[in-house]
Amino acid sequence: MTTQESYIRSVYKVVFFIEKNYAENLTLEELSTVAGFSKYHFHRIFKSVMGENVGDYIRKIRLQSTIVKFKMDKNITQIAMESGYETNASFSKAFKKRFGFTPREFAKKLEIKKGAVMVTPKIVETEPINVLFVRARGEYMSSADTAWKKMVEYITKHNLFLDVAIRYGISHDNPNVIEAENLRYDACVEFKEKLPNIEGEIAHKQIAGGKYAVFTHKGAYAKLGETFAEIGTWIVTNGIALRDEPQVQKYMNLDPTTLQEEDLRTEIYVPII
Repeated sequence: MTTQESYIRSVYKVVFFIEKNYAENLTLEELSTVAGFSKYHFHRIFKSVMGENVGDYIRKIRLQSTIVKFKMDKNITQIAMESGYETNASFSKAFKKRFGFTPREFAKKLEIKKGAVMVTPKIVETEPINVLFVRARGEYMSSADTAWKKMVEYITKHNLFLDVAIRYGISHDNPNVIEAENLRYDACVEFKEKLPNIEGEIAHKQIAGGKYAVFTHKGAYAKLGETFAEIGTWIVTNGIALRDEPQVQKYMNLDPTTLQEEDLRTEIYVPII
């Protein structure tokens, strides 16, 4: 493993730790320990890999998490406390600075959307899924393309095509509230048997098990955003309680290059309580 690969792997550990523990009082000492770096070098290495400093990243993840909590019909005080803010005032100030409107204004926008009708999804319970993944950042069609190219290069290099079971994609951020260059996308692959060894930017992770509402998207990946918008309306209209996990795209076609766009099928798993 090269030094660069080691740095990337270590920063990924911190990123995943932040994404799971964003509501806690995360200290520089704690995060540098997770990374395995001296706290004096941690900031520089994190910013070099992620393109932003660790404090800004934590604030972004906290605010991004609040969007889902609003859809869970929680009040603003609950959301502020659960997202790591000590007061409503500090939360409201950060929210408006990030998104351009106050939490109350956003809550009203969600209320206006109620009333739409959508096909009822199927409800399933799943076990955790161990996958190999690579993350890319940027506008989703671009970042997904980048991530899958890296994954295909790895699979080709190690002759693993026959071992692939299912492909998944995880779009972590809402493109309506997060800048396009900061959108996070994970290209994930489940294998028929044990996971292969990792190298470079390729890493292991686990897709959470539990209860999901599953919707089927038919057609081009470029139009997935339309289905996500409909799912958002379904969540609000029906008062659905969500788990604090990202939605997962399960690609039903292992090799989409062999099909016409209208024949592509994607299942979207929405984590619910």
